[in-house]
Amino acid sequence: MKWRLWHGRVDRAIRDLEQLLVRLKQSQRESEFLIARLHSLGSQLLTYISSSRGAIINYGKRYRAGLRVATTLAESAVNSLVGKRMVKKQQMRWSLHGAHMLMQVRTAVLNGELRDRLRAPFRQPEPNVPSIFKPKPPLLRAA
Repeated sequence: MKWRLWHGRVDRAIRDLEQLLVRLKQSQRESEFLIARLHSLGSQLLTYISSSRGAIINYGKRYRAGLRVATTLAESAVNSLVGKRMVKKQQMRWSLHGAHMLMQVRTAVLNGELRDRLRAPFRQPEPNVPSIFKPKPPLLRAA
């Protein structure tokens, strides 16, 4: 399963997981807690993979193309830039949207894309960005 996901074979991974869940369901008895737990976790994994299908990266292809695969730089940026500011006891905290926007800028800097992005015309947020990070319209006040 892991190998298939790593190499971008998402449809095959989903099909294999579905077959595994069918076999688990067939062998499951009411008293077998471990099989029931495994089936539950497998179902959750299937739901996650199916709903994230378009966002799953083919890391094998990226690796062969000489592109970055590890997230070490991004994780270190999150820890140093956002981690301290998002602590609850901090006097001035960032909003989730503000933190997300900062990470977009930081990622563009690390990828060497910031200059091109600043020159490009304004674009709407990507449709697959979680709604928690999308800007909210201003509140309307009664006149």
